[in-house]
Parts: sequence; C-alpha cells; structure tokens
Amino acid sequence: MPEPFAEHLEAQASIILHPGSRYLRIGRPSDSVPHTVLHAIARKRRPGAQSYTDPFLVPQAKLEPEAVQELEECRLKVSHILQSSLMSDGSRRFATPPQQIAAYNKRIQPVREEDADPSPPWVYSDKEYVVGDEILSLHPNLEYNIHFPMVRGDLNTHHGLGGSISAVLADLETIWGHCISTILSVPLKDLKFYRAVLIIPDIYNRDHVKKLTHLLLNDLGFGGCFVLQDHVAATFGAGLGYACVVDVGDQKTSVSCVEDAISHPATRLRLEYGGGDVTQVLCWLLRKCGFPHPVQPSRKLDAMLLTKLKHQFCHVNLRRGGREAAEAMEVGGGEGGEGADEDIVVDDQPLPPPPSQVLPSSSTSVPSSSIRDSSSTFSTTDKLLSLEQAILTSIDRCQSDEMKRKMYSSILIVGGGAKFKSIGKWLQSRLALQIPVAYRPETIEVITRAKDMDPCMTAWKGAALMTCLEGSGELWIQQSEWAKHGVKVLREKCPFIW
Repeated sequence: MPEPFAEHLEAQASIILHPGSRYLRIGRPSDSVPHTVLHAIARKRRPGAQSYTDPFLVPQAKLEPEAVQELEECRLKVSHILQSSLMSDGSRRFATPPQQIAAYNKRIQPVREEDADPSPPWVYSDKEYVVGDEILSLHPNLEYNIHFPMVRGDLNTHHGLGGSISAVLADLETIWGHCISTILSVPLKDLKFYRAVLIIPDIYNRDHVKKLTHLLLNDLGFGGCFVLQDHVAATFGAGLGYACVVDVGDQKTSVSCVEDAISHPATRLRLEYGGGDVTQVLCWLLRKCGFPHPVQPSRKLDAMLLTKLKHQFCHVNLRRGGREAAEAMEVGGGEGGEGADEDIVVDDQPLPPPPSQVLPSSSTSVPSSSIRDSSSTFSTTDKLLSLEQAILTSIDRCQSDEMKRKMYSSILIVGGGAKFKSIGKWLQSRLALQIPVAYRPETIEVITRAKDMDPCMTAWKGAALMTCLEGSGELWIQQSEWAKHGVKVLREKCPFIW
C-alpha cells in the first residue's frame, strides 16, 4: 500500500493551525485568508454538576487606592495633552471633561433589553458540545460550561473545573477536530493523508509543544506535521528577510528580532498584556463618563460590545480633525451605546502606561506587569515596559551594531490587539526620540499592514507560504518518525533552537 505522502504531496493536503487565546485561525495554504473561529468550547453540564465559565474578556483586577490614583493621573495627562494640541485643520482641540460627558449621557435613555431586537438571536441547543462563534448565541439559561483552552498565549491549565492538562488537550482536540471536519470539510479519518503546520509562540513551553505534537500526530491522526514560531512565520507573511516583530495579541504582547528565519533567543520578550486589557481600560473610561448602558465585561455579549466599540472608535491620531475628535470620549444613545454620536478617542502623546499596570488581569492584586523572556527561563519581574520600551529592549540585545540598525529600520506589527488608526506613525515618532544615535538608521519603518494584509493573519499567511517552499520537506515530522523517536525528532527537525 502506498505511503500517505506519496499520493498527497501538494500543498492542498496541508492544514495550518494558528491557535490563540481568543481565536483559532485555520485553513489550507491555498486559502486566501484563514477561517477565524472563537477558540472556545461549551460542554453540556450534567445535572447537578459544577458550573464553570472562562471569562470572555480578561478579568479586571481589584485596584488598590494608589493604582486608582495613578490611573486617574494618566487620564488627566492625556486630557491636558489633547487640550494643548491642534487638530488637522489648525483649530484648537477641546477635551471635554468627563463630568460634562456624564451629565450629557444621563439624559440619554438606552434601549431597554426587553424592547431591544435581540442580536444575535438566542439558540437553544441540546448538543453535547458547541464550538466557536455559535457559543455567543447560546441562551444564558442553557447548562453549558464554557472553556477557553488557551490563556495569555499558553495552555489554560488551572485548579478549577476543566483546568487539568488532559482536559485542556481534550478541549483542543475537540475544537480542532470539529473545525477540520465542519469548516474545512475534511473527514477526520482522512487526516492520515494530510499534514499539519502548528504555529507556536516565539517563547514556548517545550512540554506543551511536545503534547501538542502528540495531539496532532496520534490523537487527531495527521500523517505528518511541523512546528513553526509565530514571529518567523510573520516575517515570511510580510515578505521580509529581517524585522523586529511585535505581536500584540488579545492577552499578551511579544517582541523578538528575526533574521534569515531565525528568532534570536536573547531578543525575545513577552509582556502579559494585550488588546483585552486595553478593552478593560476603555470600559473604565466609559463608566467614568456615565456610559448609558450598564456594561458588565464578564457577560459575553457585553464583552463583544466593548471590543466592537474599541475597534470602531479608538485611534491614536493626535491631529485627527472633525466633530468626532473635538468631543473626545462622548458617547450617545442607542442600544448599548452602539448608536454613538461621537468618537471615542484614545490618542495621546505619550500613551498611558500599558494596561497591565493599571488593570492587571487577575481577581486579586498582582505585580504591575510580568515579562517572560528566553534568557530567564520564563521568570517574571515587576519591571514595566511600554510598547516602545519593549522594542528598544529587544533590539538592544542584538549581538552587533549593524544588526541593531537593521532592526530599527524594519519594525513589523502583527496581531489583533493594536489595530488602531495611526498606531504606526505614533510608534515611529516615539522610537525616533529614543533610538541611540549610534544605531539610528536612515529611515525607521513601522509596518502595520504588510502587503495590505490584516495583521491578525500575517503569521498564518507566512506559514502557508512556507509549506510551498522546496526546502520545507526537511521540516516535516512523519507519524512513523514520531512513534519511533518521540521528542528527539523535534530537536532534530524544528526550524529553531529546541
């Protein structure tokens, strides 16, 4: 009987998986864009069993009085900067005080929930499990436990229900298998004829990678697979030979310098904040302004609403003109504020400290931020880095002056946590003031939409391109090799230092 790869060597027989804390991106290399699926599973709860739901938005921490004061000082600093700046038409900008906005919002009558047209319509399901976006439509009274198998870029192991490593891997197997069979229309029994490309973080847990490889080759039954770091994949997707890659996800931000398909270990940084933390800061600001809708970030639809408002209205353009910018942070009526009269502006120079300092993602007080890097074996530190400070720190760890200059000339922003208008120009101006003269390149290029592509998909697209390269054949781990040699194959075939 012929070997599986003998009949299916074309790229169409590969499936690329980029699992994130909030979304899974999955598809074939021939797909123009990947399918994006909420990376979660709802499992039917047995009668009398314990109820459990992972949060749809990173939890807001309880703030000490000192942290609340610091947050308020940041807000005032932004307000003062807005008032001292001119808009693009040359007119002065007026930063509306939150008390005035709150007074305006008190006059707005939000649509009552019982009168509102439900969106999305509730779904009453009796399935054993529900995967992906369909979870958002499940009626709240249905007895399902909801699990996100990844958090902050790692497997979501914890001491609660469904938090064991075996339970998390079982959730991943179900989610990935469901997406492969229903979205890609590939029967699971045929996966022996397919190969999987797994995109992992640049800073990874070796035991987790080993278990995920076992999941792909043994549990799901792929005929082969290879593992690829997200920052390396991002440079391929952007068509760059080298770059300082900044990946801002929903729950983490990572930075490293990549050259010739190698992410240099000494330059890798991970900060425990992302777009979800920014959403929590936005929620705090909206409440301060008397937002005419009692949003609760712990509720799934409210979490989606806050994220939608952030993507629709927030920007980082200090000189943005027009009525919407002149009336900063003013939000009018409509259900949940979706009929907003004005823009929500998060534009300052400089930005407030990263949200991990003011809203750490925990139910109890924790150090203001933690940084995970390859040189400290995943240790944590209380040191806080802003986005530009993380870039400066990463590039400063490069081995040569020439490499530092190259990295400052090519900074690639990917991920969905920093998709704000003018973020590239803002970051470029911040870096220009702080790059040491000895390493200053002729031009500082901050790329936010490589090849006019959604930055959420850059790494996935890069992995798709790599499967089509002639030399990629050496990277594949076949099912038979894994069964015979186990983790040793990863050490020999991974395109990075294991």
